[in-house]
Amino acid sequence: MNRTVVAVALAALLAGCHPSRGGSARAGDLVVTHAVIPAPPSTAEASAFMVIGNRGGTGVTFTGALTTAADSVLLHRLVGGLMQPAMPVDVPAHGFVNFVPGGFHLMLEGLRRPLAVGDTVTLQLQFNQAGPLTVKVPVLNYTDAVSELPIR
Repeated sequence: MNRTVVAVALAALLAGCHPSRGGSARAGDLVVTHAVIPAPPSTAEASAFMVIGNRGGTGVTFTGALTTAADSVLLHRLVGGLMQPAMPVDVPAHGFVNFVPGGFHLMLEGLRRPLAVGDTVTLQLQFNQAGPLTVKVPVLNYTDAVSELPIR
């Protein structure tokens, strides 16, 4: 085995890291990482979390998302303990936006089938200054999903 691969694997093990279980995708300057859906307690709706990054020199605006797994995908933000619509969201040049519990998140409403751990949902994210970005989002148990997110 290549010594570099062994060294990297050992360093990750010693640091307590694990390979990402979240979905990721890239289209041009846009990058999605840590995309997860916690297994929902409801058969009607689910939340999706992720980080949307913009490596480009010009800001873009996230305008919505589509999926065949639900009737609609809405962007919400938790404000003062209340969920409020939050469309659109600017993703700054050379910046990112976290979609995490307690902040921005996507709500998949009208699920067309119950979601369970091990399922994958395909989301097409839409931006007004860039083309769509498609990401495959795994359904994980809540603890594993939250551990994927940069909220520690």
